[in-house]
Amino acid sequence: MLMPRPLCKLGLLAASVLLVVLGAVPGVVHAEFNFARYKETDLDEFLARRRPATGMDIYPMLPLKLDVTLASRGEPCASGALKRALIMSGMPKPDADGLQATNCITVRSAKGRELKVFIQDVVYGFLPNEVPVGDKLSLYAVHAFTSPEGPGLLVNEFLTPRSFPRADKPADKTMTSCGCWTQDEHPGIDFTSDKPGGPVAAMADGIVVKIENSEQAPGDLPLIGGCGRYVVLKHPYPNGGIVYTRYVQLGRIVGPKGEVLAMGANVKAKDTIGEIGPSKVLHFEIRPVAPGNTRTDKAWGERYGNVSDMEWSRYEPVDPQKFDAASFGGVRKATK
Repeated sequence: MLMPRPLCKLGLLAASVLLVVLGAVPGVVHAEFNFARYKETDLDEFLARRRPATGMDIYPMLPLKLDVTLASRGEPCASGALKRALIMSGMPKPDADGLQATNCITVRSAKGRELKVFIQDVVYGFLPNEVPVGDKLSLYAVHAFTSPEGPGLLVNEFLTPRSFPRADKPADKTMTSCGCWTQDEHPGIDFTSDKPGGPVAAMADGIVVKIENSEQAPGDLPLIGGCGRYVVLKHPYPNGGIVYTRYVQLGRIVGPKGEVLAMGANVKAKDTIGEIGPSKVLHFEIRPVAPGNTRTDKAWGERYGNVSDMEWSRYEPVDPQKFDAASFGGVRKATK
């Protein structure tokens, strides 16, 4: 029986590792989410601004920080107007077409006025576990357009009063149970087993894109390296979203019928893809493909840029305990 061990790095909101570049200079990927560039804005004053009688006014993706209350976790919404506005603002059309923002949430101002806003799917995937309806949060959004119905905002990130770690919290450099990372650097979650040899199941339908058979697979870049045998699956979703999952410290790597697992094989949710190794620990990661969540640094390019089966490692890992992959992929609404 597998038992989860808590993810160790729980300081800043887990969603903040998903770096967003909307509103930045085209072609430039920043090393971290730049909260400082978002201008503090009062939602009531913002809603009182002039609206066009017809059509829509386009804004150059103005970055705004809004302190609001969550009125509704939202619902699917059409993003055609948003994408048209972003293109007219100067965003390359392929980037706008690839934007994954299929849901809207409703927020409330200090005076009780409500506004429906677009939110990136990768950020929306965190919302249910982070923010109960009625709680306060800060939105980091870009103002793309204003129509007669109101302003069109796209949320790139959010924080709550619980998102910030204590300033006096000491660094935790002890090793995790998987023995591959320190507590402060752990990019996933560990599951422990009573004994080795138990089956390891696929999270969802997917394709095998990486098989590492070496027990001493190197870990030569932060959050990428191996730590023993592992398998990576690619999960395409109906809305075009893609999530990679990685299963680390395996014993044998085998398929549902005990056969040798092959690259390119299709697996179903809960299919066996391997067995628990001698350490009796399974390290598990989720890496969504999302705007701004892609590594382009020189070190990655030099080491893995021409290695096709390491493409998954471009995408930063997120907290598996908080990320709702099914909602991100459009399979269902975010869970409550």
